Amino acid sequence: MEIHHGFWTSSPVLAAAAGDDAGTVIRLARRRADLNQTQLGALCGYSVSTISRIERGQPPCQDIDVRRNIAGVLGIPPDLLGLASPPGLSPIAVTRVERTQTGHAGVRVVSTTGERGDPVRRREVLSGLTASAAAVALPWSETVHSTPPALADLLNAESTSVAALDPAQLGERLSAARRTFSASNYDELTARLVTLIAGAAAARRHHADRDEQAATVVLAAAYRLASELCVKRNDDALGWVLADRALTAARSTGLAGPIAHASRSAAVAMRRAGHHDDAIMLLTATAQQVQPGSAPSDIALATYGSLLCTAAYANAQAGRRPQAEALLDEAAATASRTTGPVIAGEIMFSPTNVAVYRIGAYTALGDSAAALDHARTVDVSLLASAERYARYCIDTARAWEHHGRHDRATQALQAAESRAPQELRRPSTQELITRILYAPTVTPSGLRSLATRAGAIS
Repeated sequence: MEIHHGFWTSSPVLAAAAGDDAGTVIRLARRRADLNQTQLGALCGYSVSTISRIERGQPPCQDIDVRRNIAGVLGIPPDLLGLASPPGLSPIAVTRVERTQTGHAGVRVVSTTGERGDPVRRREVLSGLTASAAAVALPWSETVHSTPPALADLLNAESTSVAALDPAQLGERLSAARRTFSASNYDELTARLVTLIAGAAAARRHHADRDEQAATVVLAAAYRLASELCVKRNDDALGWVLADRALTAARSTGLAGPIAHASRSAAVAMRRAGHHDDAIMLLTATAQQVQPGSAPSDIALATYGSLLCTAAYANAQAGRRPQAEALLDEAAATASRTTGPVIAGEIMFSPTNVAVYRIGAYTALGDSAAALDHARTVDVSLLASAERYARYCIDTARAWEHHGRHDRATQALQAAESRAPQELRRPSTQELITRILYAPTVTPSGLRSLATRAGAIS
């Protein structure tokens, strides 16, 4: 949504500025930009609770650097937040707040910015230059618009200008991004990843050697999450590019874990592009390198097992049943050696997780009966995240569709929607919904309304 100059000279904005109520100015600008507090926080690098405090006028609202950061993101004229205007800009001067007889605040505009200094016009010109000369990297504060970032913005995030974050801050933001992914909040995740990639890249450039490696580990993880997000959004080409960046960053650390996780993301991108053999070779070679010894840690087992699961699914999609089954059996044996569910990169590894992979693998092999047999063994209470629960439900829905039970497939899709509605907006899931909807059979109860909510039909 475009923010017109008239908005900055509206009575509510100027009244808040005249009363030095920066929090209200920020809140009005955020709403005008059609952002929620979580989205603004992701763009600025603050938590949602921090944004909430700022909008209520509480610390760190009085911090000049905080105000400048938010002003840059939302395009707020600096003087409206009590900041000095940059050279060449005429400030929007306001009188003190006066009260009319009806009690409403009245504000008189003394002078306004000219065309040369209009921040909105300046951002529009810069946007046009960016579109025609994509090689020019501008600071993020100059390129952010009133709409949240798109997937393509992940490509340029590393070259944007942000403050370097220390390892603890990077760890916190990576954890927040992973929680967002696990909750299937993919709209919010894009903004989080843009700021995370930018912050990790800045930290890698400016910190000492030890901190540089830690920042690079986070950068690789952020790119892996970005690739996973592209998979969810069905942008396979962009997912492959981002997975390659993850693998490049991971290899520069020399650490086996990040390299293995990034290799898995790259292999997923290869498989989705139809390069099954290349994906399987990368996965098996990596699995051999990280194969656990006689007394392995849980994370080592989980890393190895997750590679086996992904390789099994790639083999299933290539129609190689014996190889897929052998890999899944090995993954199950590996999961039985762990002391409990373990996070391996961006996925949870456990016996339950292996069972979910079996559903997808047997469905890909065309054996819906075997897929449904394994679906019945899954204890859904052990599917800790909304994303994993939705994957189980959607994979089971595919199996029921192949089995000719569209009513059961619809029930599974409804269950997925109850926990992770954004999963149903994935193009691949929308395709499944429309395929069932337009099948030459009786339309299951509730399917049409589900299809509408999922955006599969208008």
